[in-house]
Amino acid sequence: MQRRQFLQLAMAGSALALSALSGCSSRSSKESPLLLSGADKGDEHTVSGWQLGQGERFRLTVEQRVHAPLMRPGSHEAVYVARRPGTAIYVVDVKAGQIKQQVLAEKQRHFYGHAVFSNDGRWLYVPENAYAEEGRGKLAVYDAAANYQRVQEFDLGGIGPHQLALMPDGLTLVVAMGGIQTHPDLDREKLNLATMQSALVFVDRLSGKITQRFDASHQHLSLRHLDVAPNGTVVVGAQFQTAANPDQLYTGPLVFSQRGAEPLKAFEAQERDWLAQHHYIASVVINRAGTLALTTTPRGGRVNLWQLEQGILLRSFPVRDVAGAGYLADQNQFVVSNGLGQLFAVSDELQLLAQAPATRWDNHLSIG
Repeated sequence: MQRRQFLQLAMAGSALALSALSGCSSRSSKESPLLLSGADKGDEHTVSGWQLGQGERFRLTVEQRVHAPLMRPGSHEAVYVARRPGTAIYVVDVKAGQIKQQVLAEKQRHFYGHAVFSNDGRWLYVPENAYAEEGRGKLAVYDAAANYQRVQEFDLGGIGPHQLALMPDGLTLVVAMGGIQTHPDLDREKLNLATMQSALVFVDRLSGKITQRFDASHQHLSLRHLDVAPNGTVVVGAQFQTAANPDQLYTGPLVFSQRGAEPLKAFEAQERDWLAQHHYIASVVINRAGTLALTTTPRGGRVNLWQLEQGILLRSFPVRDVAGAGYLADQNQFVVSNGLGQLFAVSDELQLLAQAPATRWDNHLSIG
């Protein structure tokens, strides 16, 4: 069974309690809370919070598989967004370790697993699939100060909006439009591979106006995950749709940068390095200085560190089934998670921080 199918299952049971490894504690006394979701061999979905050097703080059972969590600025709230074709957002009080609220998608809509808050924590922006409208990508706006009431939506001018981020100006959202049409009644079938078009789209979060659009360099590259540097440089990872090209071996780039009005710029690596990604980039994270980017690939089992300005590969680490990634600013290091229940610190070397052998961490993690 493939990861994307199996991770519908969730971690549960006291035997899965996460333990920090002796000698692998964090290098700082500051708190570095991690938000994760995961799975075990049972049939329960869960969300959890974990503290470096201390272990698991809470684990809560939920009905739907969660994709990516995030903290609400200026609060003890975190939101965990269900992945496609999920319809739930779980609002969790991370201090109390309790679910405060469940927010459901509108009828004939589902989420893609990602969201972002405005800087003041008031507005939550969530990509949606309007599958009754031929898969039109929508951006729903929720008022977190009014019990997450859905107050507005914007049309994103395309299909398959996936991860998004707030630009440094605090007013512009950048959205990775994956370009792939799906329908919840048709499982994971991709309905428009012959005509798909992926792009990086910039949106005014107040008006919903699309201000810039940059198309992917290949029709069958699906831009999915991204992060933004302090200077506004966007780094985006792609997934190549091999089903649309069964007789073509794509050996080109899967990671790109974009800044200002410039087009997408491919990162540089050897052909063997791109092939080692197995056409699939899972997470993209940039350090606080904006000098390094990290990408993961569960299919290739690789963690790659990139020099951001020049867009060149610096080093690569083998980590089986690795997907989740974040940046620990107080420790100046990245952290990644995998489907074997492991957490690693990534800097000049790879360091195992913790492990829960029966746990399968999901595709993304977040650092509060």
